Amino acid sequence: MVTKHIIGHKSPDTDTTCSSIAYGELLSQKGEDVKVIKLGELNNETKFVLEKFGIEEPETLSVLEDGSQIILMDHNEAKQSIDGREKLKIVQIIDHHRFDFSVKEPLMIRAEPLGSTCSIVAKMYFESGLNLSKEIAGILISSILSDTLNFKSATTTKEDKEIVAKLNEIVKIEDLNSFALEMFNAKSDLGDIDVDELVKLDYKIFEINGKRVGVGVMETTNPDYGLDRKEEIIAELKRVEKEDSLDFVFFSIIDILKEINFTLFSNEAGEDLLKRGFNATVESEVASLGRILSRKKQIIPKFEEFMK
Repeated sequence: MVTKHIIGHKSPDTDTTCSSIAYGELLSQKGEDVKVIKLGELNNETKFVLEKFGIEEPETLSVLEDGSQIILMDHNEAKQSIDGREKLKIVQIIDHHRFDFSVKEPLMIRAEPLGSTCSIVAKMYFESGLNLSKEIAGILISSILSDTLNFKSATTTKEDKEIVAKLNEIVKIEDLNSFALEMFNAKSDLGDIDVDELVKLDYKIFEINGKRVGVGVMETTNPDYGLDRKEEIIAELKRVEKEDSLDFVFFSIIDILKEINFTLFSNEAGEDLLKRGFNATVESEVASLGRILSRKKQIIPKFEEFMK
């Protein structure tokens, strides 16, 4: 039996990691030979969640043998995926993002406009009738709360809330709001992390109307941590712009508690784009975007509209 490698995107977050683990368990119960891997170091929130529910981190691998079969979780765009993907065989995709993807042969795709890929995986468990352990249900809940910012993000759907309620019949978390705050505080505890790691903690590259755009996001209960490091972050954005041959690079500091977005940018064209697309006010090289909390649902669509 050929092993299928289940992989999330680069700069792995809670949703891409936990959806990979949960889907790997589902396929294992069906008798399939699978191996879950991650493409980089986990953030503190994801580490907190895995430790909370007693689940080991997946192995980190950045290269697979040519021809290896892979299942893509929580992404489909090549720039966000494993290096050398063109030499691998994609057999499945489970995702809740926009699609920028073509393939020469049919494959299984499960894509739904939900707040989290873990919402999709949870539905697959419910539909299958397979055993859903407290541990797996726990990481599914955690990921949905993480990706929807505890249901505050524009990506949140009624179905996400219903799925969490159903999962919590298994996990029995007494106060979901307090639990979500614990996760967000863990994510916000960055210590003396180097600026290059900070910018790439939750970072994706997009092709938009012929432009290459890098967008990093820092979701935090302590926005001053990022704002106080504004100068070094902007310098790093300029470096990344050259290194990755990008037209624009942005770094959004999202205050989870106050639901406010402060975005840093790498060049004057980026500043102009933020002003036109979001009516942003810019002061001391910080653009205030207001209640823009979702890269997927709010930031990227505006870039597609205004980036010509």
